[in-house]
Amino acid sequence: MLIVVIGYLYVVGIVGVVALASGHFASGIFTLLFAGLLPTWLWLTILRRKRINHRALLQEQAEAQAAAPPANSEP
Repeated sequence: MLIVVIGYLYVVGIVGVVALASGHFASGIFTLLFAGLLPTWLWLTILRRKRINHRALLQEQAEAQAAAPPANSEP
C-alpha cells in the first residue's frame, strides 16, 4: 500500500514541479497541495482510523473471552 502512495506522490509532485517550472506558480502550488498532499493525508488518516478501531475491537473481544468462564469446566 505504501508503494502506491509513494508512486502517487511522485507523479503529482512531478506535475506540480513542471507547472512551477513553466511559470504557473499558483497552479503548481495548488496541484501539490490539493491533488497530492491533502488526498494522501485524508486517505492515510482514514486507513489509520480503521486500523485503530479494528485493534480496539479485537482487544475488547479478547478481554470478553478472558472474563468468560471456560465452557468445559466442572463445578
